[in-house]
Amino acid sequence: MKAMLIRRYGGPEVFEAGEVETKAPGPHEALVTVRGSSVNPVDAGLRSGALKAFIRLRLPAVLGVDLAGEVAEVGAGVTRFKKGDRVFAYMGLERGGGYGELAVVPENYLGRVPSSLSWAEAGTVPGVGATAYEALTVHSTVKPGMRVFINGGAGGVGTYAIQIASALGAEVTATCSTQKTGLVRELGAAHVVDYTKEDPFSVGHDSYDIVLNCVRGPSLAPMRKLVKKGGALITVTGNPLESAEAKARNLLSSRRTVVFFVQTSGALLDGLGAMIESGKVRPVVERIYTWSELAEAHRRVETGRVVGKLAIVPNKGVES
Repeated sequence: MKAMLIRRYGGPEVFEAGEVETKAPGPHEALVTVRGSSVNPVDAGLRSGALKAFIRLRLPAVLGVDLAGEVAEVGAGVTRFKKGDRVFAYMGLERGGGYGELAVVPENYLGRVPSSLSWAEAGTVPGVGATAYEALTVHSTVKPGMRVFINGGAGGVGTYAIQIASALGAEVTATCSTQKTGLVRELGAAHVVDYTKEDPFSVGHDSYDIVLNCVRGPSLAPMRKLVKKGGALITVTGNPLESAEAKARNLLSSRRTVVFFVQTSGALLDGLGAMIESGKVRPVVERIYTWSELAEAHRRVETGRVVGKLAIVPNKGVES
């Protein structure tokens, strides 16, 4: 099959078109014809080698932790899906496959693509969408009347988190830069803090039931001060060491700190998909790129200024 490969770690220019062996699905797996994918910061980290202390790729590798497409073939024991079904999945850091024509996907990774989504939109949903959904429904359950603070409201996870929290009845405060305040309000934030004009963590101490951090870099200490007693600070940008430290801290505090890494779960995607199908949540896509523009897309994500998500499709004409 055709794919965009990397044969070595490096900058965005290392991508090249090539051929790799097409594998058959094993038991409880499906072979999916890929119609859409995306670019995440983690994809760039895998490509550059920044994450090789945690994940060492088998080169040449086909990256792309998100994918959406049609089931082409099912392996033995697959019961939830059949040939032709529209599906999407978060593949995890070790598998990849979104930048290839075909991918073998475990059945339990797969969710059903909402009928309202194009392939380009669907390919951007799994990783960030499932992250926001898991944070707000598994690690801390949003209930009507809660106050939720989202740091990084205009990014991939943040745009979903605002909509999910709002749909579940929370009063949402989100941070963003000046030019993105309109979008963040449109998505459902009742209050917007422009971090270019004020310190977003200097007010509202002990005010929020849930604080969700979607930004890599800032210290969690000032965010903890925003959390009510019995509330939770959840971060999606941590590492295993920070996770261990958080668990130790939680033994001594009524304010929980949760550092988590999104599951490869079709059940999460189906839960989020129901919210998308009902019109309560929608993907925010900054731009659609083709395989030939993949290096450009990776350069864009490395700026850290993407609004929502960047979509990847094999060729023009398959966006819908």
